[in-house]
Amino acid sequence: MIQNILFNDKWLKEFSVIPLNFNTKEVQNYLKLAETIWLEPIIGRPLYDELLYQVKNNQLTDENSTLLVEAIYPYLGFCVAYEALPTLIYHVSEVSVTKGKSDNSEPIDLKETTYFEAHLRRQIEARKDYLIKWLDCHCDSFPLYQPSCNNSCCDAKGLNKPNPMFELYTPPRKNTTLR
Repeated sequence: MIQNILFNDKWLKEFSVIPLNFNTKEVQNYLKLAETIWLEPIIGRPLYDELLYQVKNNQLTDENSTLLVEAIYPYLGFCVAYEALPTLIYHVSEVSVTKGKSDNSEPIDLKETTYFEAHLRRQIEARKDYLIKWLDCHCDSFPLYQPSCNNSCCDAKGLNKPNPMFELYTPPRKNTTLR
């Protein structure tokens, strides 16, 4: 089944940590999943449907093209990598779940996986904040988007506040005063 998606292999390789020579067939299922889980709740169904229609019919407006390249594609690149990470490290076989291993490389251990996953999640949060701020500042060009603030370009209060759930998994910061 062919899915109607905004994000394809070309953009995935350009805007994510996935290398250019990677076989993207392993992450195809995560393209639509990342759009559904991570993008649609932020931009809303009406704007998402408009973008899908324009991408499918190759009729992107200048505003929507800019939105995709400047804010959405960098965000989705990390979302896809984050969603696909477990299946890239572990493989499900008829016998059990195994760690992937090739002749030339050694798979990372659980500690390294956790670090990499946390890094991807931090990137996602930063890019999500940027996407929301970008849309809020340009909401006059996107009538289908409902801004998270009352004016067209709010001061983005709270966008870069730490996520309390994420802080559970990161070490505490030292309280230092810089003068």
